[in-house]
Amino acid sequence: MILHVNTSKEWRGGEQQLFYLALGLQHNGHKQIVVCQPDSPLENKCKEYQIEVAPIQMKGEWDWKAAKQIRHVAIEKQASLLHTHTAHAHSLTLLAKRKHLSIPLLVSRRVDFRPKSGLFSKWKYQHKDINYYLTVSQTIRDILLQSGISPEKVITVYSGIDPKRFTKLPPADHLREEFGIGKNELVITNIAALVDHKDQDTLIRSISQIQTSIPFKVLIVGQGPLEKRLKALANDLQVSSKIVFTGFRKDILEILSLTDIFTLTSKEEGLGTSVLDAMASGKPIIATSGGGIAEMLSPDQGAILCKVKDVQGLAKGFGRLLEDEGLRNRFGAFNKLMVKRFSYTETVKKTLLIYYSLLGESFLSD
Repeated sequence: MILHVNTSKEWRGGEQQLFYLALGLQHNGHKQIVVCQPDSPLENKCKEYQIEVAPIQMKGEWDWKAAKQIRHVAIEKQASLLHTHTAHAHSLTLLAKRKHLSIPLLVSRRVDFRPKSGLFSKWKYQHKDINYYLTVSQTIRDILLQSGISPEKVITVYSGIDPKRFTKLPPADHLREEFGIGKNELVITNIAALVDHKDQDTLIRSISQIQTSIPFKVLIVGQGPLEKRLKALANDLQVSSKIVFTGFRKDILEILSLTDIFTLTSKEEGLGTSVLDAMASGKPIIATSGGGIAEMLSPDQGAILCKVKDVQGLAKGFGRLLEDEGLRNRFGAFNKLMVKRFSYTETVKKTLLIYYSLLGESFLSD
């Protein structure tokens, strides 16, 4: 029995990856249970697919009550392995294991933030009870090694997507009317939370410097605490008429169908599965090299890659792609082929091998 722990109340890339992994375990006949927040999107999604859940209210890293409940579930369900999928889940599960559970612990690490140097951080990240870290990019692995974690404990397992979802994108003409996009306007799309490390600030500044006669609109798809500030910046730079803040959207396939160029301008990024979605949709990419983004992309074959905060480089790249339809088509076709390396089935296979390395024959008979 694999016990997953995820503390997020939202549905973002990490929750999608856990869901894909759970589907893979289910398909291979392995028992599992997902500890998650009550009434969260993850709980609802798991229930929809008959994946067993244990809803526990988890309020933070030092929620002893939640830690005891996680321990109780692990004992009651006879869990043979613990796998955490968020930073707070990592802490809570270490508390749950304390002096009680002598079963293996895996920690998935999806962000490229360097761990702090305080006593709590050292206890958390260098704890002897952690068997392996599974990092979603080589960049994150390098950061953990630089933080003093033993190399033999850190394994890169790239995030994956379901390429079949993007085989045939749905029509999206109705979105042109909704967003006020002209028939002949090309569409640049950014899909990311409106938070500091996604750096839409740099995106907006680069848009203000694009030199082209080609008409275009930019969709900034997502929500977050920086929305008001980003809208003010667009207004100050006099590009408000070119940018549409769509807020949170569920119709991502339709938005990708509408998209001519996909962009991600993050300062830091674990991997960035929205880039993989765009690649699977056959879209050309222009992005920064923040975090693990560069590990997905092939510069000058499927993407234009710029340094973090390179406003002028991004502006030139956007101009180049806007003005060259042939280049857009070549980049898009290349990405659609190369993204197969990042299928979620490959992610599941590698994770299952790691489970087997810890549990042996008992995992195969689970």
